[in-house]
This record gives sequence, structure tokens and C-alpha cells, in this order.
Amino acid sequence: MECIRKAKVANRFNRSVLTYDQHARVQKQMAHQLIELLSYRKKPVERICEIGCGTGYLTDLLTARYPHAEIVAIDLAPRMMEVAKEKVKSPHIQWILGDAEQLPQLVTGSFDLIISNATIQWLTNPESTIRSWTEALQPMGWLVSSTFGQETFCELAATFQKVESELLIESSQHRLTMHSLEDWENIWKKAELMLLEGIEDRQRISYSSCRDFLQSIKATGANYSEAKQPLSVYRKLLPRVMDQYDQIYQMGSGVYATYHLLYVVGQKE
Repeated sequence: MECIRKAKVANRFNRSVLTYDQHARVQKQMAHQLIELLSYRKKPVERICEIGCGTGYLTDLLTARYPHAEIVAIDLAPRMMEVAKEKVKSPHIQWILGDAEQLPQLVTGSFDLIISNATIQWLTNPESTIRSWTEALQPMGWLVSSTFGQETFCELAATFQKVESELLIESSQHRLTMHSLEDWENIWKKAELMLLEGIEDRQRISYSSCRDFLQSIKATGANYSEAKQPLSVYRKLLPRVMDQYDQIYQMGSGVYATYHLLYVVGQKE
């Protein structure tokens, strides 16, 4: 089951490789916030592991900040990695295609920094995985990550629930299962990391319409729902959801969607 789920994630990102960079506005903001958090680290950074490098946006920022550091960049999606290789030209990068929950390189490597942008929400076994990443850190090494919180796309979930009630359709979970900041902080602590920072942020991002919003999510390879409804039911729901969303969540000449952003920084003792 885990392999099937990971394969689906990789396939979604592979399909979105040509549209990802254009639509990943929030993910890019998160990458810059991670770089800002690194400014508080005073110790040298010589070896970095980036987990979930995607098309290389954060990788590029890391090479600019640490031009002489060795970077191991890992991703599940081969087409994403091909784009990253073309975009980020550095002799110091080792590109690894694979699952960062299972890679032996993370067990044997000694990194000053392990960093991950908008990726840990896909982990199947977050507690054991974060523990294994901690083991791959040097003493005083940092584990820095960003992810999405439980309130992400809360407007969309509320609209689906409203329309389902109006149509007398059994309510489904039209949201993704996400951990809270407290959950991630506890996972960091269980891995015996000293918690240096835990940040929560909420941003309203504007779109021309609900349809534009949904297409943008798809264009980044992400998802917005774990509902398992029949296609006939979904097709009945979706037009009404988009229509009501456009009416209820207006901002300027379009609509808005909330992104609940979480950042966690820990240090190995």
C-alpha cells in the first residue's frame, strides 16, 4: 500500500513538471522562508541533504547561500529531477532518485543540514523517518522543514460540506489529513532534536476564480481532498461548489484560498 501511494504521488508530480514552477507561488515563498531561517545558524555548513528537491527551486537558493557545500538532492519524481538538473548547474550536487524514507545514503551520511520544503506531509512513517534523518546529522546539525497545516484550503472544505448538505449527499473528507505544528514539534522532540523554532503562518492567496484555484493545485502536482466519492457524485458536486465558492470567498476581482504554513527547526545534540 505504501509503495502504491508513493507511486501515485510521484506520478502526479511527473505530470505537473511543465506547470509546477509557474503555479508554485506558495512553495517558492516557503523556500525563501527556509533560507531566512538558516541565517540564524552560525556553524559552518559543508554537507547538505535536500529532501524533495522537485524542480530545484530551493536547491538553487541553497547553492547561492552555500556555494562550496556538497548537496545531496533527493526526489521521488524522475521528470522533476531532470528539470532540476537542467536548472541548477553545480559540480557540488549529487542527484539521487528515490524515497527519502528508505535511502541508505541517509543512514550512512553525516550532514550539517537536512532540509525539506513542502514535502514531509507525504511521509508514510513520519516518526521513524525523522528519527532516521536525525541519525544522519552531525552533532549540532540542523533539521529544517516546511509543510502545510490543517487549515490549508479550509474554505474549499467548508464549501463542499455546505453543498453536500444542500444536496443531501453524505459528507466526505474534502481536505487533506495534516499534522498540527504541535504534532511536528513532538515528532522532532521524540527524535531527540532540540527544538529551535516552530512557526505558524496563514496566507490568503488570490485566484481569478475557484476553477483557477483548483487548476493551480493540480498544476503543482498536489491534491486538495481525500474524498473517495463516485465520479457521478463528484461531477454533480463540483459545479455547485465552484459557483458557491466564487460567491462566498471573494477578494478583489477574484477569490482567495488560505494556506496554513508550518516551519520547524531542530538541532541534534
